[in-house]
Amino acid sequence: MGKSDGQPSSHAEPSPEARQPLGFAPGPPLAGELRPPGSKSLAQRYLLAASLAHGRTSIAGVPRGNDVVGTLELLRAVGVSWQLAGGPGAVRVVGRPPGGSAAGWLPTATAEGAALDVGESGTLARLATALLGLCGRPGAKIWLGGTGSLLRRRSPALFGALARAGVGLRFERDAGTWPVELTAIGPPPRMYLAHPSSSQEASALALALCAYPGEGELAIEGAVPSAPYLELTLAVLRRFGAAAESIPTSDGRGSVLALRGPLLAPAEPLTIEADASSAAVALVAACISGGTVRTTGVGGGSPQGDRRIVEHLAAFGCRAEAGASHVEAEGRPTRPATLDLANTPDLAPPLAALAGARALAAPPGEGPTVLRGLGTLPGKESSRIDVLANGLLSLGLAVEWGADYLTIARGKPHTRPVDVDGAGDHRMVFAFALLGLARADLTVRGTGAVAKSWPGFFADLARLGARVAYGSG
Repeated sequence: MGKSDGQPSSHAEPSPEARQPLGFAPGPPLAGELRPPGSKSLAQRYLLAASLAHGRTSIAGVPRGNDVVGTLELLRAVGVSWQLAGGPGAVRVVGRPPGGSAAGWLPTATAEGAALDVGESGTLARLATALLGLCGRPGAKIWLGGTGSLLRRRSPALFGALARAGVGLRFERDAGTWPVELTAIGPPPRMYLAHPSSSQEASALALALCAYPGEGELAIEGAVPSAPYLELTLAVLRRFGAAAESIPTSDGRGSVLALRGPLLAPAEPLTIEADASSAAVALVAACISGGTVRTTGVGGGSPQGDRRIVEHLAAFGCRAEAGASHVEAEGRPTRPATLDLANTPDLAPPLAALAGARALAAPPGEGPTVLRGLGTLPGKESSRIDVLANGLLSLGLAVEWGADYLTIARGKPHTRPVDVDGAGDHRMVFAFALLGLARADLTVRGTGAVAKSWPGFFADLARLGARVAYGSG
C-alpha cells in the first residue's frame, strides 16, 4: 500500500475521490487548540439512562461515532422515542421506564424473537444485555447480536449474574457471548456478580437496578477492572436522581453497590464533555512532534479516569497541566517511564506510541518503558497487547510483553518502509498513526476504524499541523 504520489500530502482534506488516510508523516511541531469529540462513554450512559428515566431528557454534545450512532439506533428499535433537538449534537429522549404503562424496553417490530444488533460496541452490548433482561417486558424473548470483533468477546460474569437472577439465556454459539436470546424478567432487589472481567458488567447491572423504584443491591465478588468507569456510571445515575454508592466489603475482597431508583429526567439539559481518551491522543501527538497543544472541553476535575494523562505525560518528562476545562501538553519525551495503567487501559495505546517514539530517539543503553496493568486489553476490539507489540517490533524496537504488561526500548531501528495493520481497532490505528509523526515511511492499514469513536481524527490533527499521508483506498 503506497502513498498516492510517493510523498506525504499537505494539510488539505482528501479530494472527492475518497482517498484513504494512511497515517501521519514527520513534520513541524503540532500547535494549537482542539476540542475532541464528546465522550462516547458518557454519551452511551446518558442515552441509556434517559431511555429508562421518567420524563424527557435533553442532551447536548452527543458525538457522531459509530458506537453512539448504534446506541441511538438501538433505542429506537426498543421503542424509545428520541429526536434531534437542533443544536450541535443535541438529542431529546423520551424515557420508557420499566413497570409503567410503557412496560419498559420492547422491540417495536415484534414482541417475540426480535433481533437487535449492537455492532462492535462492547459497552453497548453489555449494557443492553442487562437492560433487555431486567428492564424489558417480562416474558419477552429478544435476540441480541453484533458484528465483527464483538462476536469474539465474552462476558461470562455478566451472563452468570443474569442467569442467577432468572433471566432466560439461549446462546447461538458459545456460552457467555453474543448472539444470545434473552427472556426478560423484572429485577430482583439483590444481585450477585462474581469476578467481573470488565467494569461494564457492574455498570450494566447497576443501571438496570436503578431503573426501578426502591432499594436494590449489587454484591460484587472480586475487584472491578478499570474501576473509574464504574464510578463514571454511578455519577451518571446520580445525575438522574438515583442513589448509587460503592461500599467495600469488610474482608476487602469485593464491594456492594447500594442503589435506589427510579431514574428521573434531569430538569436542566445535560452536556457531554469532551472525551478524555481522545484528548490524550492529541496531547501525545503534541509531545511526539515536540509541539504544544491545548485540548478543551475536559479538564482536571472530570469524572473520566483518563484525565490522568497529565501525570503519565509528566512521567516521560513532557510538560503537561490541566485546568478546569482544558488540558495542555508540550515537549518531547526525555526519558522512559514505568506506569500502572490498570485503571486507565484506554491510555495504553497512545502511551505505547509515546514510548515507541522515545525509544526511536533514545541513546544506546537507555532502559525500557514499562506499561503494567494491561490485563483487560486482550479482550477488546483486538488483542491489543499483541497488536501493539508486533507493530512496535516491526519498527525494530526491543519489545517484551505478557498477559498484562508491555516493555518498549531502543532496539535496532531500520529505515525500510513499515506497513502496520490496525487490526480493525480504532485505538490501534490512533497509536500507529501517532508513531508516523516520529518515523518516516510508516503506513497503517484499516484507518477507517477511527469512525468508531472519532470520525474526524485525521482532519482534526491536520488542523494542528500534522502531515497526513493519503492513498487510493
